[in-house]
Amino acid sequence: MIKIGSRTVLLLLGLAVGALVYYSPSIRTFFTAFAVTVQRTYQNALQSVDHTIERHWNQAERISRLEEEHKKLEAALILCRNRAERYEALKKALGIRCCDTNMSVTAVRPRGYAKLGNFQELWLEEFPDYNPMRNYGVIRAGYAVGIVVEERRRPLMLMAGDRGCRFAVYIGKARAPGIAMGRDARHMVVKYIPEWMKVNPGDEVFTSGLDRIFPLGIPVGRVLETRKMQGFKNADIELFGDTLHPDFVWVVGR
Repeated sequence: MIKIGSRTVLLLLGLAVGALVYYSPSIRTFFTAFAVTVQRTYQNALQSVDHTIERHWNQAERISRLEEEHKKLEAALILCRNRAERYEALKKALGIRCCDTNMSVTAVRPRGYAKLGNFQELWLEEFPDYNPMRNYGVIRAGYAVGIVVEERRRPLMLMAGDRGCRFAVYIGKARAPGIAMGRDARHMVVKYIPEWMKVNPGDEVFTSGLDRIFPLGIPVGRVLETRKMQGFKNADIELFGDTLHPDFVWVVGR
């Protein structure tokens, strides 16, 4: 008997398969399709791994970016809370009681006297939305104490005792209208009060808001005495507010 080795058997099987593939189109098609399927499976698996790795890195980058944004927002929140507390402290210290929804107020610091020896005129630091074409009211400790006017394109504060300080007021329960004008650091005079309207000593004087400088209802002072004039009457008033120590003031916007 003839003995055939294992290598010979494998060689013969390889030749047989090669012959079948070469001469049989159906078998050739099968092996081609099988090879293509294996290649596509490999490529799909490779793409899936690439996508997984890319998604992982994108998520890590997004998490890092969100952490940075969170830190910034936390810092901004702390700053906002600090500013809100400072605002409330200033508001309480200055005694703002007006609740006019059309009014905005800004805490402003005086920069110094405009003229030496005149304590009723002071330069102010510029404040947001300052418009040199309009006048502003000034409030301190809840009282009307002056106005802001334009001087050399800068905000100049005229305290209530300055003769250039003028704003519209009402007097007493009858709300007699008039124009308050500065007289000295503790007093103003209200002019052009209608002669027929009753005004008594002790009546409270408050802003009318009709000049669009102050809102309605900011206390100014109280009537000391009245004097009859030709067709009108005047009232001397004592101011409620302190015009000599304006460390911080509230500037009123409309």
